Amino acid sequence: MPIPVQKGGSSKPASLMEKRKRFSLDPTLQRWLIVGGIVFILTIILMTVLIPGRIEMEAGQPSRYDIEAQRDIVDRPSTERLKEDAGREAIKDANLSQANYDISLAASISAEDHVDFIFDIINKQRGAVETWKQESASNVGERVKSLIPEIVKKIESDSGVRISEKTVDTLLGLSDDEFDAARIGAKQAAGWIMREKRISKETLDVAKKEAEDIIRAQHASPETKAALLEIVEEQISPNLVLNPGKVEQARESAEKQVKPVMILKGQTIIRRGEIATSDHIDILHDLGLLSPTFDAVTLACIIVMIVVLLFGMGVYLYLYRRDICSQTKPLLILGTVTVLTVFLIAVISSIPWDGASFLVPASLGTMLIAILVDSELSLLAGVVFGVLTGIISGGSLASAVIAMLSGVAGAFAVTRISERSDLMRAGMIVGTTTACVIAVAGPLTGNYQISRMWYMGVLNGVLSTVITIGFLPFFENIFRVTTPIKLLELSNPNQPLLRRLLMEAPGTYHHSIIVGNLAEAAAEAIGADSLLVRVAAYYHDVGKTKRPYFFVENQLMQDNPHDKLAPTLSTLIIMSHIKDGVDMASRSGLPESIISIIREHHGTTLVPYFYHKASENAKEEVVDEKDYRYVGPKPQTKESAIVMLADSVEAAVRSLSRPTPGRIEGLVRKIVKERLADGQFDECDLTLKDLDGVANAFVRVLSGIYHPRIEYPDVVQRDADTKKVHGS
Repeated sequence: MPIPVQKGGSSKPASLMEKRKRFSLDPTLQRWLIVGGIVFILTIILMTVLIPGRIEMEAGQPSRYDIEAQRDIVDRPSTERLKEDAGREAIKDANLSQANYDISLAASISAEDHVDFIFDIINKQRGAVETWKQESASNVGERVKSLIPEIVKKIESDSGVRISEKTVDTLLGLSDDEFDAARIGAKQAAGWIMREKRISKETLDVAKKEAEDIIRAQHASPETKAALLEIVEEQISPNLVLNPGKVEQARESAEKQVKPVMILKGQTIIRRGEIATSDHIDILHDLGLLSPTFDAVTLACIIVMIVVLLFGMGVYLYLYRRDICSQTKPLLILGTVTVLTVFLIAVISSIPWDGASFLVPASLGTMLIAILVDSELSLLAGVVFGVLTGIISGGSLASAVIAMLSGVAGAFAVTRISERSDLMRAGMIVGTTTACVIAVAGPLTGNYQISRMWYMGVLNGVLSTVITIGFLPFFENIFRVTTPIKLLELSNPNQPLLRRLLMEAPGTYHHSIIVGNLAEAAAEAIGADSLLVRVAAYYHDVGKTKRPYFFVENQLMQDNPHDKLAPTLSTLIIMSHIKDGVDMASRSGLPESIISIIREHHGTTLVPYFYHKASENAKEEVVDEKDYRYVGPKPQTKESAIVMLADSVEAAVRSLSRPTPGRIEGLVRKIVKERLADGQFDECDLTLKDLDGVANAFVRVLSGIYHPRIEYPDVVQRDADTKKVHGS
């Protein structure tokens, strides 16, 4: 006998497992897991494309295999060499251009300082001469003559300027006022010429001529002017210096004009056995082939980009199609199509050929999403696929725009698709649109080679359509999606269930056909899914094939077996066709939307005939009405409610002895009111306006079916002969 501790220990894990099971089956958790899985898979795909594997190679080693560029990049080493050559030539040209030379302010200051220096030396000796004149006047002239060579020598040694003895003698003989005026005149002339005139070796004589004109215009003696002119001319020299800023600007401008050397996707960087140079290493590094395999920055950017794109789609679903984002299956379909499309984009874009990016099947994804999930969402998906195509193609704007518009065209092309052949029409629309976009992309981008590949657009449309047709049945069967194409296939009379219904329960088959016509007209009147209600109506009574002769429309000339059965048993047999129909539909693989209509087309309505029969037989006993009602559920959608009404109306009108339009309309509206009063539409979004539109559609169709007919003469004569035979 287990001890209590063991019992407690065994029960605790069991409850924990139950909690884990409930947690794992939580729909919200499932949806978040789907979104996380989509982000993870897309990240892996983009990482494979954008983060290549590491290559072990060093300069001077032979390559062990051919290496090709995975994307278009700039050949940096070759481009830099071209820029260096262009910059070097620009510097040479700039050195030869006078426009790049400026007047040196330092040269003018230096010229003025030299003039001041010369006059200072002479002025000091003038003081000595004055002293000599005051001390002794007899030998002053001789002493001055002996002093002049010394002054000339000192000026030459201190300033590097040699002036004549005559000039020194002239300046020594000037009065103080004349000397000061001469100093100012020489200084101004030299400074102005060196500051205002562009003087080169070629224009040096012109500058000196201008200096002569300035000196001769001064008020001084001819000897003084000659002395000043000699001093000033010695200070005039080329005053132009090269401007480094202009030279640098010329170099930069020349380098900018150099077009970068491009390495195109698929171009061989280095061949097997070739010795790797520093240029090869630089190019491989720029391609990311020599960087570490794990690139955290690129990985983070990829994840952020994917999250942003998916977030945009999520916001749209939350705002406009919350029914999709609140269910697991549509999200799973959307994620699967997205991953499949991006994978094909990555595979095709990796082909080392310029036209490969024009073959990316973005329209494949948008067409599948439009058919399987939502047509408006497919337009947003087209934008997402276009962005991803541009990134995968190495940032090509042309590839992104072409893929985006191709995807949008695919979304529009399948908005009204009713059979698989319409997909070929959609393919032609996509192909034509893509070809036109490629043709105009050349002039817009300046690359006319793009326009020459317009035929790739047609091939893109054909390729996308073929892949869509190939994948569509898999999505329909795996995810049990009810597409218009699937519904049309199920409406084929050769389908096994319909064939069996026709052969074993012909009355029910023809009843179902009329119900389908009624339901289709009503669905079109209120904007419901007309194709779904028509096909579902064909199958709604398929469960009657299990016991066909228990239903009056199949009894023909036979006795009614219900006359020998108790009302409760008859009710069970009648109601069992719902369960039987659901089982048969499930085993045959019918879509869940059709199975739901089979399950709901009677709702919780009463089986009135047998209820009243039981009430009459029970006499004083009370008959529980619940025992004679279908188990439900009530219609959950407009389509289920329409099939319910079409089924009830067709059976009721068939029982009318004289089905005139007025009586038909009265009976139709009576049945609609009864179902409404019975609460059968409480769980679907059918409005009173919708019910009025449904009733009008029923009356219109039934009036056409049961319109009055003219008796043919042979029929009238045969009826008269029959009356005579019977003595009537």
